[in-house]
Order: sequence, then structure tokens, then C-alpha cells
Amino acid sequence: MDQLSSMDASFLHLETPETPMHIGSLMLFELPEDYKGDYYEDVKALLGKRLHLSALLNRKLAQMPFELAEPVWIEDDDIELDYHVRTVTLRRPGTMAQLEQLVARLHASLLDRSRPLWEMYVIDGLENGLVAFYTKAHHSGVDGKAGVELAKVLYDISPQVRQVPPPRRKRTSGQYQLGVTELLQAAAANAAQQYRKLAELLPTAAKAFGTAASVVASQRSEKGERSLNLGLAPNTIFKLLLKRMSRHHKIQSNGHESPILIRASPG
Repeated sequence: MDQLSSMDASFLHLETPETPMHIGSLMLFELPEDYKGDYYEDVKALLGKRLHLSALLNRKLAQMPFELAEPVWIEDDDIELDYHVRTVTLRRPGTMAQLEQLVARLHASLLDRSRPLWEMYVIDGLENGLVAFYTKAHHSGVDGKAGVELAKVLYDISPQVRQVPPPRRKRTSGQYQLGVTELLQAAAANAAQQYRKLAELLPTAAKAFGTAASVVASQRSEKGERSLNLGLAPNTIFKLLLKRMSRHHKIQSNGHESPILIRASPG
């Protein structure tokens, strides 16, 4: 059981149907020429064997009594893969515009908070023969560490599919329900931890404010003069970066090159 930090919980509080707080990725894969299997079933089977490798995939939210504190993460022992991993076939002709419209609709729907906060879609029917793989997960459960864990679950660095050890057998069986006392103890422990972190950050914050004041003072110029240290326009850099990222790149997947579609748009 892990308590959500105030930052992670804020993504839950700020979420509305108009402003979903999940993140998503869309990748395009070229399957091997000699592949004869069912890609959707293979993906689902692979995930089923690796769910225990990523906390993001096997935990869900539990609310505190009377919402006295932020929710906690608890392990879900009954994950329905058919719900979380789905397949969609595009109608003919299967253009990129159709794929983009589909993903836009999928991304617009909110994640079910009674389940682990992630969904994956295998999308076929593209006219170019590629298979799209769309993933979305809630921002409250995805940080840098969780992102690395998820990448380790989904991808291998060699043509051979690696075998992972099965999860450890648990002492308890069935669905685990937290009691009120246990939840309140977690809330108290989380509050103490947050105050301790705040106290530890105070010296750093004071130093940062002092540094900022020195920078502002050093950039003051005489009346009628214009400082040459103006920095760079963030808008220009951002648009240039997007232009470079909008190209197609390739990675090695099971010994075959797979194009990745990376798209972004300025907010």
C-alpha cells in the first residue's frame, strides 16, 4: 500500500471529462514477414506474464474514509486483461487520418478509477500493413521510474523473447480489502512524510530565491540601454524541436526494424 503524494493526487483532483489527466503514446510496428500468429493474443499473453514487473499495471486506487487524506495505491489481484488490452480494426481503406481520428476518440475517454489506471489497444487494418499500438495511463501513476518499468515490460533488447520469472506466491488469496484503521494509519504516516519533505526543502528553496535575486540584479541596465543577455525565445525552440520529432524513426524489435510515429503539437 502506497500513499499518493500531493503532486500525484492533484492529477486526480484536476481531472474533468473536458481535461483528462492521462498520457498516451502511439507506435507503429512492422510485423516480421513470416509472422502467422494473432498479434493481439500474443500481446495479451506477453503482458499477462509480465504484469508483476510494473507497479503501474497491477495496482489501483483506494479512497480514504470520508476523504480525510489522499487515496492510496493497493495491489489488484483480479486484473481483467480482456478489459485493459483491446483490439480495434480500422474500416477500409485504413488511412493515417482514420487512425488519428480513432486515437483521438480513445484518448478523450476517462480511465475507470475502480480498475488499474491503464489501457492498451492493438489497432490493425492500416492500408500500409503496419500495426498500431496505443497506450494510455493516468498521470497520477506514471513518473520517470514507472515509465522505465513499463518499457521493460513491453520491450526486449534482443530478437528472442526473454523469459521472466513468475510472481512470488502470496500468503493471502482473494481480493484484499483495507480496513478503516489501516487507511487512517496510512494517512497519518503520509502527512508526517509530507511535512518532513517540506522541512527538508526549505533550505534549498531559500538558496534558490537568493540565486534568482542575484540574477535579476545582475541583469539590470541603465536607462535607455538594452541588455544583450536576453536569452532565447522558447516558442521558437519548441517549434523547431517539434519539427525534428515529427519525422519517423526506427527501432529494432525482434530483429526487425519498426517505425515509430512520434507526433506532438504545441499547447
